[in-house]
Amino acid sequence: MHRRVGRTRGERVDKVSGVTPEAELVSGYQAVLFDMDGVTVETAAAWRRLEQTEILPAATESGAPADAIRALSVEDAYTRLVAMEGVDLTVDAQAFETLYAEHAAEVYREQACLMDGYRGLLERLRADGVALGLVSASRRAWVEMVLDRFDLRGAYDVVVSSTDIDGPAKPDPGIYRAAAERLDSSPGRCLAVEDSTHGVAAATGAGVTCLALRGDGNTDSDLSAASDVVDSPGELRAELFALTGA
Repeated sequence: MHRRVGRTRGERVDKVSGVTPEAELVSGYQAVLFDMDGVTVETAAAWRRLEQTEILPAATESGAPADAIRALSVEDAYTRLVAMEGVDLTVDAQAFETLYAEHAAEVYREQACLMDGYRGLLERLRADGVALGLVSASRRAWVEMVLDRFDLRGAYDVVVSSTDIDGPAKPDPGIYRAAAERLDSSPGRCLAVEDSTHGVAAATGAGVTCLALRGDGNTDSDLSAASDVVDSPGELRAELFALTGA
């Protein structure tokens, strides 16, 4: 069962126009923006194992909790570790990035799994005229691996990665603002699907309504800022179809 945790549509009225979101969104949302890791593909277990056994031991003297950098871009993960008390880094930012790059092909070309029913979900949304986007905190080269492996080139109207924008990646809202702008849509007419605290913060900070997908990789994550939290791909599909009218 999904649980509604945020403010529902109809609870506010635009102070200028007097129009409620329900009236504004009679025809549904115009676009759905999917996160990559944890939503489009499941990679949490693979990355967590590598961070715990290979990456963080090689980058620090005493190790660091992998959960502290979950859902951050490589650049932002390094910045987070630099600022953490009790973490002594032994590599610079470039070497840290290299540690991830050395394992990216293993994760995305061999271990990543596509969400159950994902192709059918995209096809139905597309058939109903809903624009589609992929918005990822991962590097563009890694996104390209996923597009190639799962034959998703041409599936989206826009693809935005952490290396496609100027400025920080999630949880900064800039990446979602960029995606909405490239779709020629206002953020308020977009839906996002995320699986992490940082991803939800990025979407909601941009004014994008966010659905959160709960799974094995984020059982303890705080997703309360999302408008709704669903527990399976099937529940996600039902929610997206209801909100878009697909």
